[in-house]
Amino acid sequence: MITQIFGKVVEVSENSITLQVNEFAYELFVPGSVIDFYRKKFRGVQNNEESEVFYTIQYLEGSTGHGNQFVRLVGFKRKIEKDFFLAYTSVEGIGYKTALKSLILPIQKIALAIERNDCATLKKLPHIGSRTAEKMVATLKGRMKKFILDQEESPLSVKSEPDFHLEVLQVLKQVGYSEFEAQKLIDAVLGKNPQVNSSEEMIQEIFKMKNKISND
Repeated sequence: MITQIFGKVVEVSENSITLQVNEFAYELFVPGSVIDFYRKKFRGVQNNEESEVFYTIQYLEGSTGHGNQFVRLVGFKRKIEKDFFLAYTSVEGIGYKTALKSLILPIQKIALAIERNDCATLKKLPHIGSRTAEKMVATLKGRMKKFILDQEESPLSVKSEPDFHLEVLQVLKQVGYSEFEAQKLIDAVLGKNPQVNSSEEMIQEIFKMKNKISND
């Protein structure tokens, strides 16, 4: 079983990163906050030469009946984040895919909500409804202290994007862009003008950029 992997992040896609390890390339599925972290880190960077360690979990995906199963790797920057993920996915109804998509808040905030019976906060997480939030509290309360006390900054310990980025993302999805396409447009604008600080300004810059491309 692969528990750690050391290499260079060479590609960032919608739900995963590609890690170059010597002559091999591994796909690691990571939380959305980690995707955002690397998108910001690599803005304007052509080639990444920095090697990093990831703590990994392996799981099987696909149908057992037809033999179409695939080994997937989930990656984390720190072991405590891996430990949190394993606890999080022990809750009935939270599989690996749901967990990766729902981890949009700092792990400290999720852990604190669990210990405080704060289902209102938990059910705001993507794909986590009221019933699953209640199961989360019932299953994990009393086990979250070390995650609440963890203060080291990492992709899962800080909110990855300002609120207005998410607002712009939703607007672009409403007009027909996929989430991946919308995020690429946001990244392109921020790469040219990182001082953009409102949804209105961001949307104006995106459509100015699109119009310029159409007229060229």
